[in-house]
Amino acid sequence: LARSTLFFREDPAIGEAVTAAFRMEGIEVREHTQASQVAYINGEGDGEFVLTTAHGELRADKLLVATGRAPNTRKLALDATGVTLTPQGAIVIDPGMRTSVEHIYAAGDCTDQPQFVYVAAAAGTRAAINMTGGDAALNLTAMPAVVFTDPQVATVGYSEAEAHHDGIKTDSRTLTLDNVPRALANFDTRGFIKLVVEEGSG
Repeated sequence: LARSTLFFREDPAIGEAVTAAFRMEGIEVREHTQASQVAYINGEGDGEFVLTTAHGELRADKLLVATGRAPNTRKLALDATGVTLTPQGAIVIDPGMRTSVEHIYAAGDCTDQPQFVYVAAAAGTRAAINMTGGDAALNLTAMPAVVFTDPQVATVGYSEAEAHHDGIKTDSRTLTLDNVPRALANFDTRGFIKLVVEEGSG
């Protein structure tokens, strides 16, 4: 089940490609569907989960719930410090990892930055530099991301939508993996490589 579509925050072609790959493997993808109720029925043999949706009931032997992550800042007593938090409880920081309170820095999943290990590592390094008198900033415009689905999804830098949002005109090219020798050698040509560039940049 997906409340929207798969990978709805990414380029639409990514979600479409993964959805198509899943369906080819016999995985049923229900988009724009939410469970309003979940029950576990323990019958005589193995039990099963029953999910109630607007489109009827779904039954399954196993249930994996992926709801995202939330910052675990409630027990830090940040309200006593005056540190600004988002409505979700994330610590708001500037590019130098500084919070709204002088001499308090934050990095990692407790902040309002993307929750990836490499972002946390880069942010922690910059926070340490800045705490000791340096001047380092975290630039996420070329941030990599990977999702270990099958097929895998990897991105780096601006998507077309992000570039357009920032007023950058783009040009793009897509290469399907049936044109890539390594994919042909691996007998797995599902997927594509998409390159997005600033228009007129060559």
